[in-house]
Amino acid sequence: MRKIKKKPVNGQKYVFEQYTSNLKGLNRKNKLSIFVGAGISVSCGLPDWDTLLVLLRDMIDSPGANYVDSSELANAARRDFGERFNSVVAGCLYGRGLYISDAALAIAHSGVRGIVNFNFDDILEEIYQTECIPHEVVLNGGKFNLSNDRITIFHPHGYLGRFDNDEEYQENKIILSRSDYEELYLDHYCLTNLIQLSMLMTKTVLFVGMSMRDPNINRLLSKAREVGVENWHYALIKSGSDSYMKKWTRKLRAIGVLPIWFKEYTDIPRIIKVISV
Repeated sequence: MRKIKKKPVNGQKYVFEQYTSNLKGLNRKNKLSIFVGAGISVSCGLPDWDTLLVLLRDMIDSPGANYVDSSELANAARRDFGERFNSVVAGCLYGRGLYISDAALAIAHSGVRGIVNFNFDDILEEIYQTECIPHEVVLNGGKFNLSNDRITIFHPHGYLGRFDNDEEYQENKIILSRSDYEELYLDHYCLTNLIQLSMLMTKTVLFVGMSMRDPNINRLLSKAREVGVENWHYALIKSGSDSYMKKWTRKLRAIGVLPIWFKEYTDIPRIIKVISV
């Protein structure tokens, strides 16, 4: 009796090797960048955005206060803590300790020289410092050289070094609330947008630890597509039901992003190691 081959379910291909040869080649030519989201910080034991807000709320000396949204909470914290606001947020961020995850190590050892890190933490920088790897940190408003031979990490939403002092914390603005975010991206031609757009237009970007729901990133991806940029980007996305993957594949492809589906979070460092140089 002839055995009937089952047709593979659309989108359920976990063979990331189909992309790795291209990504590795781009990395070797310094044409690959990585955009890092909260998933990498969480993998190192740090709180996600919602948990960070809860920890900050518990620090505010306002018993019984009910904050409607993140902007109201952030404003109350800035009012209560004044110049110590960033120091308090850093305490909430690092207060429970951290460890270096395999995913963070894989990114640091990937050989990728241009990294946009939307997190406040300095986990990648700590790895580079510990291993004496030359690197440069660029904050919002700083100069970013896309052709730099050194590893350059751009923190568009602010930076809180784990071992910084209060004076160093005061020097940097962090994007903590929805209103902070909207204020930053209100000007479509702000330097933060231009740096991200330049990378999206001149490099291939691998999104790691990102949900791909950030409205500004999606708007920039769409804008790059509108002006005729045809290079494809890639996003590591945890798999789900077939309907979920079909829906997200359509959405991402519409803005020039190909999803690389993975089953377990332990797959992330394995994928990044394969494309490392």
